[in-house]
Amino acid sequence: MSVFRTTYIRFKSFLPEPLREALSAINQKLFARRTLQRKYGDWFDIDWRKKFRSLSEQEWKHSYNEAWKHRNNDCVEETDATMIVAALGDRGSVLEVGAGMGTLAIRMAKEGFHVTGVDVSDEALQRAAERAKEAGVAITWKEGFAESLPVADKSFDYVTCCHTLEHVKDLAKATSELRRVARKKIIVLTPKQKFRLYAENYHTQFFERKEQLVEEFGLSRYECEEIDCIDHQNEFQGKAFFYVGYLE
Repeated sequence: MSVFRTTYIRFKSFLPEPLREALSAINQKLFARRTLQRKYGDWFDIDWRKKFRSLSEQEWKHSYNEAWKHRNNDCVEETDATMIVAALGDRGSVLEVGAGMGTLAIRMAKEGFHVTGVDVSDEALQRAAERAKEAGVAITWKEGFAESLPVADKSFDYVTCCHTLEHVKDLAKATSELRRVARKKIIVLTPKQKFRLYAENYHTQFFERKEQLVEEFGLSRYECEEIDCIDHQNEFQGKAFFYVGYLE
């Protein structure tokens, strides 16, 4: 990300909310759709939010494979990975849901965790496997959706789901699956965002308040805080929620 974009995002964050909303409404109505068309071309599905609920699994996979062929969505930076590893605590088995190109999975494997990575995109998983081999770490890779994880009940000490929950089709099914397969902790990192019809991503779920995450998982023991990722240099810049739910 450029210094200009970081400065612009930081500037917008200081504007009064009514003004931010008014500017966003003008952009959405007049400019956003055409800007995305010019920037990304035919591979990017501009109308994703209008139709995602009707897509088949194969159509969903195809869209994400195309996205990975054209972009490197490496949302988890070193600062995030350090925070996540610290929250995991004792070494054990981890299922990384939405592994992408494997950045977090590789970091956790280097830290001594036994890692399995799941993603809907075989394009992403191929990249992740190549990067893990180059890094000299052993990770198991599986293709699958967050709503139907291809693993047994309570089969992992920890489940991480970072910059992924905002991409799922069925939020209730996805959070239920995360609870199903975790024994000790669930760790989630997701953007703090309001719904926008046209944007540079395939987000389908929007979290404006941390209470939405807390209520969705329904765990009695948890920690949830808002963190500032505006100065990040990779894909995601903005405010985010960091959730740790305890199952023991």
